[in-house]
Amino acid sequence: MKRIVACLAIAFTAALTVSQAAPAARSGPAQASKAKTVDISHFEFHPPTLQVARGATVVFSNSSGTAHTATDRGAFDSGHIKPGHSFSVRFEQQGTFRYHCKIHPFMHGKIVVG
Repeated sequence: MKRIVACLAIAFTAALTVSQAAPAARSGPAQASKAKTVDISHFEFHPPTLQVARGATVVFSNSSGTAHTATDRGAFDSGHIKPGHSFSVRFEQQGTFRYHCKIHPFMHGKIVVG
């Protein structure tokens, strides 16, 4: 029974994660790295600035009680991330990606890819 519950938990978590490659990040070979997380809570992105290596995946995880977006026009757009859900982007190009929440325009963050 414990094995079935564990398998269901893994399947549920995988179903909640939506992946999308950043269109602005297509050139050059990717470097392997661990996924980094930006937590969306209290109407803020935590951390507000995240530095990652080229090829890293960033997971935007919504732990708040309302929907949010993570949007960098031209690079990525999560669409509405419901509470308890997440969205991931792989950054294959160096640069600074400034993003915001389209629902709450006062929310801003930045991914710096080195």
